[in-house]
Amino acid sequence: MARCSPMGATARFSIKKTQFTPSFVVPKKHVARRAPHAAMQVKAFKENSQLQDWRVKDMVETCHKYFVDFLSKGAIDLAEDLFADDCEHVDNVWDPAHPTVGPAGMRHYLKDLRTAFPDFNIEIQEIATCDTNSVWVLYEGSATGLGEYHGHRASHHTSNFSGINIVKFNADRSKISQVQVYRSPFAEDREELKEKVPEGGFRELRLKRLV
Repeated sequence: MARCSPMGATARFSIKKTQFTPSFVVPKKHVARRAPHAAMQVKAFKENSQLQDWRVKDMVETCHKYFVDFLSKGAIDLAEDLFADDCEHVDNVWDPAHPTVGPAGMRHYLKDLRTAFPDFNIEIQEIATCDTNSVWVLYEGSATGLGEYHGHRASHHTSNFSGINIVKFNADRSKISQVQVYRSPFAEDREELKEKVPEGGFRELRLKRLV
């Protein structure tokens, strides 16, 4: 079983795009240290072995389906299998005022996303457990603006982005109940923010920091 620990050895497991083989990688020497900033530390009780805790395994497999099959491949029919009825998806940096709710909402979200970015692609870099019902997922991706995005015409810009999502699950970990998104901007996000945030003073500093 894996659990959060503010201090302790860091355990990470990764997913390759073409092969799904999650595994723990734990330092040989366990040296207690303070976690940098808000980084999540995970303590593993079995070294250099494949995942044995079925709860973690289920969450990892569901995340793989969400990021690779649903988002990157556009498998929209997975919505009812992946998301709880009250699931909430929030882009906390770039669109916090418009959360997406439920499987129907996630279907609509995916249609809009892949209309704006037909080649939208995400590759998972790392996954780690937060507790028995949530994980964080570190990823990188690319997207070319070939359709309307937030009411704006296609930009034809290709954006390379990265981010970290906190994915929470329902009680039996069968479906995703919440996705908190923290990602770097698309080219379209930068342009939209310039329209919304006039230059000058604190707002100008905020704009420079975000873009």
